[in-house]
Amino acid sequence: MTTFFTSDTHFGHARILELCNRPFSDVTHMNEMLVHNWNALVRPDDTVYHLGDVALGPIDHSLSYIERLNGRKILVVGNHDRMFPPMAKHNPEKIERWTERYKAAGFDDVSNYTFFKKGEYGFNLSHFPYSGDSHGEERYVEYREFDMGIPLIHGHTHENKRFSLSRRGTPQIHVGVDAWDFAPVSLQAVIDELEKER
Repeated sequence: MTTFFTSDTHFGHARILELCNRPFSDVTHMNEMLVHNWNALVRPDDTVYHLGDVALGPIDHSLSYIERLNGRKILVVGNHDRMFPPMAKHNPEKIERWTERYKAAGFDDVSNYTFFKKGEYGFNLSHFPYSGDSHGEERYVEYREFDMGIPLIHGHTHENKRFSLSRRGTPQIHVGVDAWDFAPVSLQAVIDELEKER
């Protein structure tokens, strides 16, 4: 069994093609390639941590791609996921209802952030980096993990840059599809990226 990480698939989001210069002819082509690339790597008994921004566009259609993806899927909520507090207008009932919708679509668990440990390696998992953003200013600061020096695996930035350091010098590994050929990233690849930069 292998552990993988990914983020920012943006299933169903036509405008992401233009915003991030994704190399697909249209949104259907993007959706199908994301499914193909995922299933080419991930086996049914593998686990994938999806670090947010799963789907945009017509939500029922966009979320329908999740059930086609191999593996046990765990969602760490991003700012474009419907249960993200500002998206749900901080309404606990809406947050709960959307969480159940995402689970019904194929996620085994949904959380705002989590910690992952394998052997000597421990990582915080969050949609957001400790430092950095896809825009000039850092948004959603109140939803970011506190930087206590633990390496972080994140999404959100849509950069092709895989490794960065936070303001206090903590390693940050970006696993968004824009940085990893539109496919999930294995734990070993994340570790290799970390070791390469140390």
